Amino acid sequence: MSRTISLSSQVSSYGFSLLEVLITILIVSFGLLGMAALVVSGVRSNNVAYYRSVASKQTEDIADRMRANITGVTAAAYDALADNIPSNVDCVANVCNETQIATYDHAQWNTANSILLPNGRGTVNGSLAAGYSITVMWTEKEMNGEADPNCPVGTAVNTRCFVTRFAP
Repeated sequence: MSRTISLSSQVSSYGFSLLEVLITILIVSFGLLGMAALVVSGVRSNNVAYYRSVASKQTEDIADRMRANITGVTAAAYDALADNIPSNVDCVANVCNETQIATYDHAQWNTANSILLPNGRGTVNGSLAAGYSITVMWTEKEMNGEADPNCPVGTAVNTRCFVTRFAP
């Protein structure tokens, strides 16, 4: 009889070891799923940070263009740049006045915004006396249908806005 007890004891210990292995696999699987979620979250955050960095550089770009054409700023040529890409003359090949340079800068800037950012566009509003507000906008799908409070009223949801105040 002791022989059957020992055999029975051996059989149940084999089953217990199999159960331990299955539980270990389950725990490791949940850990790997958690790691995958962290990687996905990190990629999203990295993408958002990249777009904000590009927007920051783009606001610096138009500010530098305005500083380079201070005569155009004085003539109010930069006071209300819309988020479109205007047609312009080529101020590299031709001699342009300050207003034409402002239009050229506007077109070059918003063309770069549209290339560097998803649905990217920018606006400049203000005056020399009051200062300027430069806004760069782009579509950010990670916003999950929310509206950015930094955006002007009427801006579509999932649009991120980077706003900078500037005085030349």
